[in-house]
Amino acid sequence: MKNLPLFKRPSTPIEEKSAKRGVVNRELLGIVGINLALILLILEVVPLLFYLVTEQRFIYTHNRDKTATNQLLEQIGVREQPTGNNDDKNAIVERFHPFFGYVLKPGLFADNPFGLRVNNYGFFGLHDYPLIRQNDNQFIIGIFGGSVAVDFANYEVTHKELSNTLIKQLRTVPELANKEFIILNFAHGGYKQPQQLLILNYFLSIGQELDLVVNIDGFNEVALPPLNNQASVPVSMPSFQHIQPLTALANTNIPVVLALAEMNETREKLVRQIQRLENCKLASCYAWNSYQVNQLTRKYQSQVAALDAMQIELRQNEDDLANSLISIPQNTQVLPDDIAFDKMVDIWFNSSQMIHQTLANKNIPYFHVIQPNQYHPTQRTFTAEEIAIFDDNPYIEGVIQGYPRLLARGEDLPNFGVNVINAVTVFDTQPETVYRDSCCHYTPRGQEIFTEYIGNSIVNRLQSITP
Repeated sequence: MKNLPLFKRPSTPIEEKSAKRGVVNRELLGIVGINLALILLILEVVPLLFYLVTEQRFIYTHNRDKTATNQLLEQIGVREQPTGNNDDKNAIVERFHPFFGYVLKPGLFADNPFGLRVNNYGFFGLHDYPLIRQNDNQFIIGIFGGSVAVDFANYEVTHKELSNTLIKQLRTVPELANKEFIILNFAHGGYKQPQQLLILNYFLSIGQELDLVVNIDGFNEVALPPLNNQASVPVSMPSFQHIQPLTALANTNIPVVLALAEMNETREKLVRQIQRLENCKLASCYAWNSYQVNQLTRKYQSQVAALDAMQIELRQNEDDLANSLISIPQNTQVLPDDIAFDKMVDIWFNSSQMIHQTLANKNIPYFHVIQPNQYHPTQRTFTAEEIAIFDDNPYIEGVIQGYPRLLARGEDLPNFGVNVINAVTVFDTQPETVYRDSCCHYTPRGQEIFTEYIGNSIVNRLQSITP
């Protein structure tokens, strides 16, 4: 008997619909999965390309750099160091100094692989001061100025293997080829003339030997004094923005203490966010945390501006001034802009001329570098990334009014023997992003360009005067 074919029960309409739904669901899940994968890929690839263009490396090779974190915190104007307690005076990274105005608290920022830390005099560097020369082969270079000068000094330490550093370029001078170069940083964020002049003379008076001096300035000299003037503080005094919080704490001014506490809370959030950023291994992680860092940075800088306004108001309170434990000279009135800017530029000019005279008497070469800044118009075309980070801040008007005056007066410095290196237009032909914040600081690529230009200029001048 032949085998009869097995009877196959026909599908019911319900079963057919269910099967079709299963196929549709699988197709839908497949489409959703593909779209999610594409979205995730885009979220990773776009930030990856951005990081590659701006940092000149892949995010996946990025290592956490605590030194860079500390520098960023200082450069954006962060003034507090979190301690985990309520002692506000111990939470301030800066300290009054009887000669220099203010310095960093010794011992801070030592957690880095380069040996950098705040030294015995409150400067961020490798050595305590005065550094005693150990042998005739040592060549000691002093760096003076504000935070851009600090960046320059640190770059010499942290990138010494690169060919564009000042030290590597100095080795091309036959007489210096085999020297042991030592970088001493005498710069600090917010310093402006005559602080460089005073600091140089102090350390020379206590026996510090120097073989070459580089002073990098210009921005602070015109950006910070207008804030002094608004508070009726002489423009020749150290930055009002930096010393007034210390003065208010010394006088236990409650509103200022509370404002500093709010700033400290924002700072702690910013520190944590920067640490997350430095730990990112994926480009999407880096992009998100960069956004958070930028938002917190803006909030912090807004709080700084509010504190500055509060302190200007306090300076106009005669009772507050009379009871202050800190003596800060006061102008009888706010100076008109023309008079104030002329005074600023005169102080800058006279200070550089006096530095030259002091060092010339000791046969020490002196180079005065005028730094570039985004708010002084040149031929540079800014990138989209730069335009996105530029913001209103209290420094812009000072640069717009002050830089042309400063540059015009600076043309006379060579007539007094000063080696002036005008780096104001050094970025004009560069297509890359070279500014990294709304103040005055440079990206890694910008720092490379700036450093190479200074080193090349100094070497050319040294070779031209070498017999």
